Amino acid sequence: MHIRNYKDADFPQLEQLLKITKIYYAPLDKRPILKNKIEHDPESIIIAEDGENIIGTVFIIYDPWNSFVYHLAVHPDYRGRGLANKLMDEAEGRLKARGMNRPTVFVEEDNEKVLDFYKKRGWFVLYKVFCLEKVLCAEN
Repeated sequence: MHIRNYKDADFPQLEQLLKITKIYYAPLDKRPILKNKIEHDPESIIIAEDGENIIGTVFIIYDPWNSFVYHLAVHPDYRGRGLANKLMDEAEGRLKARGMNRPTVFVEEDNEKVLDFYKKRGWFVLYKVFCLEKVLCAEN
């Protein structure tokens, strides 16, 4: 298993992983948007691979005011091996190296398993919120 930065050629496998793990979000998880994301911040999409196969990912959004961890996913065939912790160690380490010491992660309120995972890593519920979205321009 190897952890590295995402590159545009990874898109087909990454898209498949996000769909298999049911976290694919069509409005944002498009190839041009992810390409723009890594052009803006090459270290913002972290990939775990086994040989030539992408088996896990986590996204980070760095902002000196408040940073976020997003899209933690591990292929079902590789769960229970500590890969999610390795990916989170990498994501947290990258944010910490940039001076961010209080990032945020969004978890659905009823997703007990994921909430437990983050709580075991020292994350805590700050407050419950609604996540709202607005389309600012027509999508291509």
